[in-house]
Amino acid sequence: MIELARSPATNTVLRIMWLTLAYVIAGRLSLLLAIPPGFVTGLFLPMGIALGAVLIWGMPMLLGVFLGSTLLNISVALSGGQPLSGAVVLVAAEIAAGSSLASAAGAWLIRHFVGFPDKLTDERKIFAFFILGGPIATSLSASCGSLVLYFNGIIHFKQMLFTWWSWWIGDAIGVLIATPLMCIFFASPRHFWQARRYTVGMPIVVSSLAVVVVFVLASNNEQKKLEDQFKQQAELITTSIESQLSAVAYSLATLRGLFIASDHVTRDEFANYVNSVIPGIDGVSGFSWNQFVPHHQRVQFEEQMRSEGYENFFIKEKNAAGDFIQAPVRSDYTVITYVEPWLDNLGLIGINSAADSIRAVAQERARDTGALAMTNPLHLYRDTQYSPGVIVFYPVFRDGDQALTAELRQKNLLGYATAIVRINTLIPTALKSFRTSEIDLLITDTTDAATPLEFYAAISNGGSAYAHSLSVTRDISFAGHRLSVKIMPSESFLLRHRGLQSWFVLAGGLLFCSFLGGFLLLISGRTQHVRDLVEQRTKELTAILENAVETILVVDERGLIIRANPAAAQLFGYVFDPQKLLLIGDLIPDLDSFFSQDGQYLETISWREGVALRSDGNQLPIELSLSPVALQDRNLFTLIIHDASAKRKVDKLKTEFISTVSHELRTPLTSIKGALGIVLSGDLGALEIRSRDLLTIASNNVDRLTRLVNDILDIDKLEFGNVQLHNQRKPVYPLLQQSIEQNQGYATRYGVELILSGVDEGSQQLSANLDVDRFLQVMSNLLSNAIKYSHLGGKVYVELVRIDATLKISVIDQGQGIPAEFRQRIFRKFAQVDSSDTKRRDGTGLGLSITKVIVERFGGKIDYQSVEGQGSTFYFTLPVAE
Repeated sequence: MIELARSPATNTVLRIMWLTLAYVIAGRLSLLLAIPPGFVTGLFLPMGIALGAVLIWGMPMLLGVFLGSTLLNISVALSGGQPLSGAVVLVAAEIAAGSSLASAAGAWLIRHFVGFPDKLTDERKIFAFFILGGPIATSLSASCGSLVLYFNGIIHFKQMLFTWWSWWIGDAIGVLIATPLMCIFFASPRHFWQARRYTVGMPIVVSSLAVVVVFVLASNNEQKKLEDQFKQQAELITTSIESQLSAVAYSLATLRGLFIASDHVTRDEFANYVNSVIPGIDGVSGFSWNQFVPHHQRVQFEEQMRSEGYENFFIKEKNAAGDFIQAPVRSDYTVITYVEPWLDNLGLIGINSAADSIRAVAQERARDTGALAMTNPLHLYRDTQYSPGVIVFYPVFRDGDQALTAELRQKNLLGYATAIVRINTLIPTALKSFRTSEIDLLITDTTDAATPLEFYAAISNGGSAYAHSLSVTRDISFAGHRLSVKIMPSESFLLRHRGLQSWFVLAGGLLFCSFLGGFLLLISGRTQHVRDLVEQRTKELTAILENAVETILVVDERGLIIRANPAAAQLFGYVFDPQKLLLIGDLIPDLDSFFSQDGQYLETISWREGVALRSDGNQLPIELSLSPVALQDRNLFTLIIHDASAKRKVDKLKTEFISTVSHELRTPLTSIKGALGIVLSGDLGALEIRSRDLLTIASNNVDRLTRLVNDILDIDKLEFGNVQLHNQRKPVYPLLQQSIEQNQGYATRYGVELILSGVDEGSQQLSANLDVDRFLQVMSNLLSNAIKYSHLGGKVYVELVRIDATLKISVIDQGQGIPAEFRQRIFRKFAQVDSSDTKRRDGTGLGLSITKVIVERFGGKIDYQSVEGQGSTFYFTLPVAE
């Protein structure tokens, strides 16, 4: 099958399209986690996806960020009920510009200060990656978004800080969660990031989902509490409205009782009763007595009203133009006879309220039912502009309420106790004890379900969908009407009562998830780094093992050879087969004693000589080193084997050379020394002074050359074990005294005083296993050096102290000291501080080297301390022999 490779431009376009779609989908999912009514979301995944895309695929992805953010914000506006318009698109594009800016800034900061692509295995880089891409970069998107909302009038200035903070938190956590996931799926190097899918990606996703579940539960709990709280408040509001309406009914019932109890009520009696007995009710602009007047009593009624002081009184009605005219002839009239407050409502007296169809319907219902009846909302007579009001009628009959049928009520009707109610005053009065700014109230008259009428409305902004979901609707029956009271929370209520507990659960939990992701990035990165390092080191060690000139064997605890390099096969003549392991004892018989059948090794060895057996049966001199390697489940041993055949030849040549030196140099030197001694003794005659001086110089140089030859022979024997030391337990203090006595003459020659000091009684009893002659040789070398390099009149101290299980012997001078750069060479053969001093100091440069070998053969260690210009302290330690 032939696959067509896509061009880079095609890949870029496809990635932009994918990013746009992913941005919109992730944004809608993130908004599902917003705290109702959508004010705050603690996780905005698109920012993390956007930053990851720009980091991985480059700056062209900013186009996908812009398109995705624009489409997302348009969809949010449309789902909120806003129509698609240029203003909506402009706001969405401005917010998208801020998101694109934040993504670009975050990508630049990470590339500049962290470097990308990167494996993110270092804690410093991981920390910088999260901080730069998260809190720092997303502050730009939060700032731009908040300013766009403010300048477009979507939020108020006082909402700026909270909007910015919540926006910033959501974007930052989105980066901390989604950007690592983007890297896991798309970043380079692919093998490294793909290995983190289960170690990092899965824990982040699972823990984030767990946090979301907890958030949903907490949010539902808060939602339930808010619903219960608002429902309780709505019940109280409904009760208050009912109480206010009941107060109107009670007042009318009281006023009705006046007319039932009296045969005739005068205007003054009406006024006194209303003003003294009936309590004032805000929202009730007046009470009136609307008397029922049959037509045959019209003239009499009008004359009676004129006689009571109403000049030019006549029953009147409004014409089509809105002017009052004399009422035409009708079968009956319902005339406003008395009204209080009188002066404010004087113009109402004489109006036939039955002429108005709305009022007439309510009056007829009150008459026929004998109960309170309220009009539909209407235009009050006194108002020049419409202000909704209702008239409540309570009928009064002759003989009280004894008339039980509608026909009898019509015959016995006297009139109506009437209340004039202003709705826009009555309802707010009922709400005085509540925060009216926190509720939206809609009261609808649903008496006729087919044509509901708005009774009262106080809605701040039409009410959001979330506010409608929290609304409480209750029905109130009053005066023959059914009022549907719908109470909704306003934006102010939702802002004041928004519960941030679930938001903190979400933000805090996701922040923990991001920290977990960072920690897992660090751990997985280090693990992968170690794995890669082990693989690299394994390859390096394999290359070293395979190409090493020396023979290298790896042996297990049972003595089986589990690995051998090519040099081993060449040296021993064996083919080392992993399926057929050889025993190390077959190759090196001496090593049988180092392994036992139970898998425990008996001892370890450093370099030593031995004999190996080749596959052809021939013996081979070798030098070997065995080093144990402790693993978690077993022990292995590494053997480095050197073919010593050539060295044996060199040693033989060296032995022959030493023998030559011993016999061919020492014998002539002895003869020369003897001859010079005879000449200098004067046995052959007196010598001139100059001749004696020259012969003395020659004799001294012969002594020096003899000592050099002796030292060379001495150190050779010591290093190669040709000298057998006779170590015995000896007290050290007497030997120190003896060494000082032996070197006293040498010290006197240089004008130096030798002092054995600081030795307490306990130290005088110390013993060590040593060879007396060699110990005195060590002390002689150290004391002679101290004497030679001391100033005239100086002092050399010898000290002996015990330190735990060792004794320490120190030789301290006050001479010129030793330069620091000479430390690495001081115990080497022929090493001297200044070669120009060789003749003056009379040294060979072998004394300290011999001393070091002897001390180490005693089982001790030697070292020194020196301050140039102030002197030196040479000291060595030996194990105490108890």
